[in-house]
Amino acid sequence: MDKHLIIILFFIALNGCQNTDSPLKEDYTATAVEFFNGIYGCDSTVVDRLASPDVIITYPIFEKLFNTRVLRGQQVVRRFAAGFCSRWAEPQITIHRAISEGENVVLVWSFRARNVGSALPDTPPSNKIESWGGITLFQFDENGKVLAEIGEESVPGPAARTDSVKYDN
Repeated sequence: MDKHLIIILFFIALNGCQNTDSPLKEDYTATAVEFFNGIYGCDSTVVDRLASPDVIITYPIFEKLFNTRVLRGQQVVRRFAAGFCSRWAEPQITIHRAISEGENVVLVWSFRARNVGSALPDTPPSNKIESWGGITLFQFDENGKVLAEIGEESVPGPAARTDSVKYDN
């Protein structure tokens, strides 16, 4: 059989095996990156544009800072973003990896900024550059809005811990 005919038949078979009843899911990576950069880069307008009314954000440090594990709703998230940006100046956000599957996006990120305010009582700002990183899962609702930002942060962050590691592929 002719080599070209085999290739053509392969692609016809491949297309015939695809499920055409359900459309391909949208890739929400750009929205997750824009939301993350907006919240931590001091553009809280992303909350109104990109967040579900029922949005939640949770990181382990919230327990210490806010006496709660989860921040709920657009208004609370908007206040959180404004408070965060009153404590950190000159933010530098790096997205090292983005992985998307269906309504879920995972970002591996690093954050660096100048500490100009404090979230904790009796703790003055240091005015020093500080950095940390993390891994965050974003979940989206049926309208493509951010429903959840579920993260883990650490010092140093995952990317900083693995910068010098060489992987064999």
